[in-house]
Amino acid sequence: MIEVQNLSISFGSHLVISEISFSLDRGSDMIILGHHGAGKTSILNWIFGQVKGSGKLIVDHIKISNPTPKKLLKRGVCFVPEQGCVFPDLTVRENLLFSKALVNSDDPIPTNEGLFKNLYHLIDTKAYALSGGQTRMLSILMGIVRNPKYLFLDEPFAGLSKHSIDMFMRQIKILKSQNVGVIITGEFDNIKHSEFTKVVKL
Repeated sequence: MIEVQNLSISFGSHLVISEISFSLDRGSDMIILGHHGAGKTSILNWIFGQVKGSGKLIVDHIKISNPTPKKLLKRGVCFVPEQGCVFPDLTVRENLLFSKALVNSDDPIPTNEGLFKNLYHLIDTKAYALSGGQTRMLSILMGIVRNPKYLFLDEPFAGLSKHSIDMFMRQIKILKSQNVGVIITGEFDNIKHSEFTKVVKL
């Protein structure tokens, strides 16, 4: 289980997040909903040590002090930011292999399920030649190949078509079946939030 307890975040005198708490088990999913500027990304940035705040972060019953992306990745917690993490001059395959190497994973890249299947025909294409939706897929797949216990996705559906969103939702179901906990952020108007196990509204 991953837990956030009594989190508050301020920027100067402006209180963005006030005393929010939530938890998520492996094999479940949750969406943090809010309009632009509500603090969704700030919550994820705090979890991964990118902004200051007050609160407790607990991963599998262990309190994490001074979290960093590297420290959390060692505990199986992976973050895919909204802007992605793709290397444009590498191919799709090379991006995935680089991401796997960060966690010393020898597992083969699955080519016949979910988003992998949808992107496999572009496996040797340079990332700069991908469309916006394909680049978003690749960013998320780079997180998935790290074999996380918990995967955080910031605004993965922003600007995507309904068809692409449906593909992402199918991938989330696959991850849940593999005992991965998935937390995403999103706005009210582009997601069927009733499909998620837990909903946090800001």
